[in-house]
Amino acid sequence: MNKEEMNNFLVEVYDTHKANGDVNAVITKYEKQYKYVYFYNDMCAKHILTGNNDLSLVTDLANAALRLTGSDCISNPTLENPAIGGGLVHKDIEHDIFLNIPRKDADGKKLPGDRIGIEFQHVGYDVYNNRLLFYVARDVSNSLLKGDFYDKMPCVHLISFQMFDYKPWKTSQKYIHTVRYQDDEQSPFSDRQSITIVEVGKFLKHADTDFANDSSRIAQWLRAIDTLNSNGDYTPFASDAIFSRLQKYAEMSTFMPELFIEDGKNMRDTAEVLAYIARKEERNAKIIAEQGQTIAEQARKIAELEAKLAENCK
Repeated sequence: MNKEEMNNFLVEVYDTHKANGDVNAVITKYEKQYKYVYFYNDMCAKHILTGNNDLSLVTDLANAALRLTGSDCISNPTLENPAIGGGLVHKDIEHDIFLNIPRKDADGKKLPGDRIGIEFQHVGYDVYNNRLLFYVARDVSNSLLKGDFYDKMPCVHLISFQMFDYKPWKTSQKYIHTVRYQDDEQSPFSDRQSITIVEVGKFLKHADTDFANDSSRIAQWLRAIDTLNSNGDYTPFASDAIFSRLQKYAEMSTFMPELFIEDGKNMRDTAEVLAYIARKEERNAKIIAEQGQTIAEQARKIAELEAKLAENCK
């Protein structure tokens, strides 16, 4: 199931629910055709990676994206409410997934936990990078308690899985990038914050050619997810315990209908808002065009009067 098919499914579920129709029949119809949900839908990703009281999938994915191995890997994270205490909590500026990694000082005293935020983004826009910076800055500012000194500042890492390019292929043949603070001599300024950008679209476009020999864990994840999204042959991944659970949790049958209904409502609300904006812009354009015609007509009449006046003054 791709993004458009998922959107159509969600809207149909919500419209059926609103009309007191048979929601289960709609779900069954799509389940027979697709079986799996579209992973990169925000709601689906959250449910698959953090639902079922199982954080092993999101932990493995985070380690893969951050390219952590062995003793450097994160373990036993807790899932945090995306509405950070004291911070802005508008829906469009919350993390899709927000993990806390427990920490203690040398004396065993609890410290503010390291933070890992995970984002899934389909559409790029001019200030998207600024949005990522805002997330990191907000996470840092909300992590220190009153009276804490800066040595207690936790690490904050943000992972952005995006369907659009961070850098075009002709500029960079890499699909994963890490952004850190550096000075003008490229020396590290601080290792406390980082942004990891995973160009999903770029990887998939070149998965069978330039990245065919990429056996990294993150490449395995991207291939496994794409196989589910396209209803492909999942046999190569079935023997992996993590990917076996990924397949199970991605089945439409594991989702409560209420999740689809609520997400469909959000989808419908968003569509209506966009339609309203489009109609408003169309009206504004029409008014501007009409005003332009009026101004042109007035200019023509003034020119005619000036010509007559000039003729009379001869």
